[in-house]
Order: sequence, then C-alpha cells, then structure tokens
Amino acid sequence: MTEDNPAVWARMLRVFREKGVGGVWFAIAARAGYRRLVALERRLDEPPIQVLPETESEIRQLRYDDEAAFAALGQEPAGVFRKRLDGGHRCWGAWCAEGLRHVEWLAFHEAWVEYLGCRLILASDVVYVYRAFTQPQFRGPGLTQATQAACLPVLRQQDCRLALCAVLPENPWAFSPSLKVGYRRVGVISSLGFGGRRLSRVRLDGGGREAAGWRLAGAVGEP
Repeated sequence: MTEDNPAVWARMLRVFREKGVGGVWFAIAARAGYRRLVALERRLDEPPIQVLPETESEIRQLRYDDEAAFAALGQEPAGVFRKRLDGGHRCWGAWCAEGLRHVEWLAFHEAWVEYLGCRLILASDVVYVYRAFTQPQFRGPGLTQATQAACLPVLRQQDCRLALCAVLPENPWAFSPSLKVGYRRVGVISSLGFGGRRLSRVRLDGGGREAAGWRLAGAVGEP
C-alpha cells in the first residue's frame, strides 16, 4: 500500500458521506479522466423573478476597489480578481454582516471551463455565470439566488438574451439557487482525457445537437 492510499480512501469516504454512491462513482470517473457538468440556461426575455435574501444585505457589481474584500473571502487570490476584470469579466457580490460573503463571475464571448479543460465560446448576447462561492457560514440566507435575481435583469437591459451556467451533477445543492431564479436544465457537457489531450462534447436533452448561442472549442466532431 502506498502512502497516498489512506488519503484517497479518506477522501472517498468523505464524498460518500456527503454525496452518496453517485458521488463516489463520479469521483472515481474524474480520476480516470472523465468529467461532466449539467448545463442550465435562463432566457432573459422571460419575466424576472424577485428573490430577497433572508438577511439585510447589499448586492451589486464589484469594482476594482473591491479587490481587498474579494481577497478576504479566501477563495482565490486578489491577482485573479484584477486579471478577470481586465479581461472583461464581471463579478457580482453580496455583502452582509460587514463583509463580502458571496461572489459569482460573468464571462462574455469566451470562457475557460477549468473543470472540463476546454474553452466555451459564447454568442455576443450570451453570458456564462461561473465560480459562484458563498462563505459556508452564510449559505442559509439565500445570498446566491438573491444575487442572481438582482444581476439578471441588469444583463437583460444590456441586450443579453441568455444566461448559461454549469453545475456538478453529484451536487444537488448547487441546482436549487439557479432553479429558483428560472434556470432550466438543457443538457450535459462532458470531457474525457488528461491535460491538453481532452475530447469534449455537448449532449442536449431531447436529442438536440447544437446549443443556441454557445459551443465548446474543440468539441467532438469539430476541428
């Protein structure tokens, strides 16, 4: 038995306790090079859904001078925050209890899906919502769905037609905030392989072959 095995089994046991047998299966598949995400879409021409957090909070788009507040979340370094803003991405957040407690990123035109190791190409009127994070002790008051409910109408006013996000299928808690603000499941995005040698594909629910307004770069069947 190698020194790594006890740590591997400990992680698998933790996954089983948190996500059940399905979570363990997907964890093993991911180690073998297979990964997948469930794609959700929200049409922005549909009426907005008002969702208010259960605690007093301020929700708005972050600015460059919010860099220190972002870094204090401890999720990612401050340099990532500035680099993404410089690249045209936007970040929305929710403040409560005298601090920034939730953030989520919005990408336009193109985004890197790190978990799948592929690029996501977006039409000019499509936005990709990613890297949503809430501090664990503030996950009860509904900051995630309240932030999305606040930013989606703003995107509509800026001529965006569609919002897209992707969640891990073995994490059912990640679906609820998006479904509450009108997202619907549209299919599965998957990839197979390691490093730069990965094959990616989109499988839409209902047997469709092409998503409206977004695609993967280098997906199966594409150059």
